[in-house]
Amino acid sequence: MALRTLASKKTLSLALGGARPLAAAARGVTTVALPDLSYDFGALEPAISGEIMRLHHQKHHATYVANYNKALEQLDAAIAKGDASAVVQLQGAIKFNGGGHVNHSIFWKNLKPISEGGGELAHGKLGWSIDEDFGSFEALVKKMNAEGAALQGSGWVVCTFALFYAEYLIS
Repeated sequence: MALRTLASKKTLSLALGGARPLAAAARGVTTVALPDLSYDFGALEPAISGEIMRLHHQKHHATYVANYNKALEQLDAAIAKGDASAVVQLQGAIKFNGGGHVNHSIFWKNLKPISEGGGELAHGKLGWSIDEDFGSFEALVKKMNAEGAALQGSGWVVCTFALFYAEYLIS
């Protein structure tokens, strides 16, 4: 209650960097859209079925997009009202759904049909380092599955792995 009183519309807008309400300065929320895939849903068969790809893209990823956009619109309304409590409460939904959208957008780009060079295990420096650090690609998959099972938003396990190895390969 004290936070709500303290964070009036004027106070909130000043804290966010303006002398006037932020919503008036930046009306109109920039939302995200579900990206189109550069390949057909069935292009990754038999490794991943077309039906699984369609569900993952059209339902799962689409839900992240819808919930992220909804949270952004609610944030815009909360800022316009000067409702600091609502702004704080929306942070989790924005991080979770925005992160899910970003992770999935990267995921779709990292997949390739065999006809475009996909479907092969890592070769060269990356393949060697996976074998060196984990023993085998299968052991890496097992470790990532175990680590990811313990996390909400387990796609971050994949991102952490990708960033670590990208940095390793560059150095």
